[in-house]
Amino acid sequence: MPYRITMLNRVICQVWLWSLFATLGLFCGSLALAADAHHVSPNAKTPKILWKVQSPQNTIYLAGSIHVLQERHYPLHHVFDDAFNKSSRVIFEVDLDELSSPLAQMHMVKKGLYLNGETLVSVLSPESYAIAKGNLTTLGLKIENFHRMKPWMTATAVMALELQKLGFESAYGVDRHFFEKAQATGKAIQELETVEFQLDLFAKLSASMQEKFLLQTLEELKNLGTQVSEMVKAWKKGNVQELETLLAGMDEYPELNQAIVINRNHDWLPHVEEALQETEPVFIVVGALHLLGKEGLVAILKEKGYEVQQL
Repeated sequence: MPYRITMLNRVICQVWLWSLFATLGLFCGSLALAADAHHVSPNAKTPKILWKVQSPQNTIYLAGSIHVLQERHYPLHHVFDDAFNKSSRVIFEVDLDELSSPLAQMHMVKKGLYLNGETLVSVLSPESYAIAKGNLTTLGLKIENFHRMKPWMTATAVMALELQKLGFESAYGVDRHFFEKAQATGKAIQELETVEFQLDLFAKLSASMQEKFLLQTLEELKNLGTQVSEMVKAWKKGNVQELETLLAGMDEYPELNQAIVINRNHDWLPHVEEALQETEPVFIVVGALHLLGKEGLVAILKEKGYEVQQL
């Protein structure tokens, strides 16, 4: 019991972060999050994962976030601050202060733990359980400590622990950076979703998808600490093509991709277009994958006739 409660306290905010890592494609095919070897100057003259979108009425800025970074990745390029400073309000995926609330913890327990007597032993196939146990042992963890966590929660908790080992902190996430800056400057803040909704993205996945999610996550985590951070470097360089290549693995999991990426893009679109009808600029921060690809917000807005420019 004490260990389980400690684990919950450690991952309560990280579960949301991992759900967004999944939207960044880090679950499917490229978990490249180790510290990048070459620091990129914040003033380097390269485009960023930031777009200016204009309608006849207004201008908005779409910033693609990486939700966990290291302190050394700051300061960000001034183009982000320039866009933020020009904007009257800021939109995020979720109210970041809600993540650590008692209500969020209650939702975590309700949606992430087995409360009916089931455990990983009873829900995973014997083969999958053996594989998961072996991979957790390789990471220095005991599967028994995760028995009461559902497969998606187990994957989330382990990912959070491994990221912490590498020194990646949610405190340095791009969204957290601008959330705190918005609070400090008194800008209006709007969220697109609730924490409960984001937890449900995984809690409502089919049992087979949750099992695949767990096994794939544990398999790819084996080399997490030794991989070069292609994704962070590509993000810092503003290299859309490279990011799209790194994140292409999401297509191999259509159920997850539909729930985590595509559906949400379309749910958010009315809010984005509403901002484009206002009279003062708006700064919008969402996971980078939501802005990329044929079904990303950038492509959708271009198709709808808005003027879109990568900054």
